[in-house]
Amino acid sequence: MKSINIKQRKGVRLLCILVLSFLITGIATAENGTSGDQNQFHRFWPDDLYAVEFVNDKVGFIAGYSGSVFKTEDGGETWGAIYIGANELIRHLSFVDDTNGWAVGHRGSIFHTADGGLTWETQLQDKGNYLRDIAFADKNNGWAVGHGSTIWHTADGGKIWTKQTLTGFEGRDLPRLHGVVAKDANNAILVGEFGTIAYTENGGELWLVAYNASSGTLLSIANQGAGAIAVGLDGGVYAITVETEAQKALIEEIRANKLAKAEEKARKKAKRRGKEYVPKEVVELPETEIGYFVTQIDSGISNHLYDVSSTTSGQAIAVGASAVLKISKSEVVSTIAQETQDPIFSVKTLTSAETFPLPFVWIGGVDVTESGDIWAAGLRGMIVKGGLESMTFGEKLNIAASENVKLISSRWGDK
Repeated sequence: MKSINIKQRKGVRLLCILVLSFLITGIATAENGTSGDQNQFHRFWPDDLYAVEFVNDKVGFIAGYSGSVFKTEDGGETWGAIYIGANELIRHLSFVDDTNGWAVGHRGSIFHTADGGLTWETQLQDKGNYLRDIAFADKNNGWAVGHGSTIWHTADGGKIWTKQTLTGFEGRDLPRLHGVVAKDANNAILVGEFGTIAYTENGGELWLVAYNASSGTLLSIANQGAGAIAVGLDGGVYAITVETEAQKALIEEIRANKLAKAEEKARKKAKRRGKEYVPKEVVELPETEIGYFVTQIDSGISNHLYDVSSTTSGQAIAVGASAVLKISKSEVVSTIAQETQDPIFSVKTLTSAETFPLPFVWIGGVDVTESGDIWAAGLRGMIVKGGLESMTFGEKLNIAASENVKLISSRWGDK
C-alpha cells in the first residue's frame, strides 16, 4: 500500500474543507429557503403527517413530525409552513374558530395558538407521557388524552389543566387512551386500548366506562348525532349510540351473568384449596342520565384504521392503512325496531385516483369540510383531497416537493 506524502495530505484536507463548506452552505440554503433570492422554492423533508383540522372550506391545518404545522387559507391551493416551537411529533389538532386552536404532541405537550397558528405557546408539559388526542367544545372547555389512562381537562381555555380519572375499568393494566370528542362543556366520549369507551356528562367529574363486548384497540372517535363513531386496529369500526331501555336492560343482564360466573369460579377455586370463600366486594357503578350502547360494524377489511371524521350530513370518513371508507347510518323504519334492534350502518370504500399508490401507503389523519371536501394526510408528506359526492380521492400535493408550500417559520429562526 502506498504512503501519502505531506503535500497529498494537505490536498486531501483542503478538499475535505471545501466539501464541508459546500454542505453547510447547502443545508443553510435549504433551511432558510433563500440564496440571495427571497422567492426561491423551499424544499421540505418528506416527514409523516398525522393531524388534519379544517375550520371551514378555506382555512385548514395539517401537522406531523418535528413540530411542523402547515396552514392553508385558500382551500388547499397554497400552504404556509410553521414551526410550533418544539421538535415534537404533533398527533392531533383542535380549532374552535380560525384563530383559536390547540395541539398535542407525543412528548406530552399541549400547545395553544390565538393567532391562527402563526405562533404557539406551551400550556402544559406532561413529561414522560404520550398524549394522543385533544378536543375542545368551545374556547374554554376541552380534554386531552394519552397513555396510562391520562385525561387532562380545562374549563378556562388551557390556563389551568387538571387530571381526571376513569371509573368502572376492570382490566389489569390501565389502557392507553387514543381518542376523545367533546360534545359540549359537560359531555364528552373517549376511546382507547382494550376496547375502552368512556363518557362524561358532568365535565369529567365522572368518566364512566361503557360496556363493550369487543376488546379491540380503538384509535380515534368522531361525533355522529347524539353518539359517535370510533375506529381502530384490524378494520375495527364501532357505533356508539344512546342506549334504549331495552339495550340498557340487556347490558345489565350481561354484567350480572359475568359477575355470577366470576363468583362461581372463585368458589370452586377456594374449595380446591380447602379455604373459606370470601365474596369479593362489588362496587356499584354510579347512575347517569344517559348511557351508550356499542355496536361493532363490519367494515369488510382488516386494515388498521387510524382516524375518523364526521360530516355535516351525519356520515363519517375513516382512513388508515391503504383504506378510505365512508360510514353511514341507515334510517330506522319503525319505533319497534328502534327499541329491539342494533342501529344499522353501511360501509363503502372510496375510489382512489389511478395514479394514487393506495396499496403501499397509510393515511394518518382526516377531516371533512362543510361542503363535503375530504382532506387527509399521511406517509412521507402526502396530502390527500377527496369528495363525499364523487366518492373519490387522490394526492393533492406533497409538502416535500410542492412549490405551493412556503416557509413562514422554522426551528432555525423566522424567515
